Amino acid sequence: MTMTLTDVRSIVRSISDLDITDLSNALLDSYVKEGFQQIVALERRYPFYQQSYSLNSEVGTRAYTISAIGDIREIISVVQTGTAGQRLSLIPYDEGEAIWLGNLDTAGEPNFYSFWDHQIHLWPKPSVIYAYTVRAYRNPVYTWLTNITEAIDADEWFHVLLTYFVLSRIYQRQEDPQMSAMYMQSFEQGVGLARKDIMKPSSARPLVLSGGRRYPTMTRWLQTLGRTL
Repeated sequence: MTMTLTDVRSIVRSISDLDITDLSNALLDSYVKEGFQQIVALERRYPFYQQSYSLNSEVGTRAYTISAIGDIREIISVVQTGTAGQRLSLIPYDEGEAIWLGNLDTAGEPNFYSFWDHQIHLWPKPSVIYAYTVRAYRNPVYTWLTNITEAIDADEWFHVLLTYFVLSRIYQRQEDPQMSAMYMQSFEQGVGLARKDIMKPSSARPLVLSGGRRYPTMTRWLQTLGRTL
């Protein structure tokens, strides 16, 4: 069941029998935020944070600030969506700067990208304007902490579990370690089960073990470069 901050407050006050005088909304909400952040910190690729963004390159410009593209936590792929269309290969920044430097740093059609200093770097730098789709996982939003009728920004599996975290903190504050530990255990067990189910791979998706990755486009580019020198 989808819950809001209002719902969490109501359940917590009902179980703890504490009114707003005994437990202020500000303190209760801080506990909810703490529990929410602990859940978010467990994974960087929760499916409910998947998002696609658009990026248009600029002629001769290599670096693009990630925060200007979107509130992105982790980028998965950068795909050129023009007529030729291709998925760019991710390479280490130091590998890119070792190749595209000095007289070799000429503009062309980017085949690779890197991350450095909160920016996406295209290799080589674009010679014309290219349109890209950036597939990523966004950062969580916290507007539900001020708009208390807005759904909490997480899978609904986690919503009710936040009440257990808050109750644990309340009993900890009241110096009742037994009740605090009981609710914290319920929170951790529930989050563990929910996380396992949410992150479980689809039964239709094959398991591919990592054996390293080659960059065929990079090899082709270096071979072409060698023939023209």
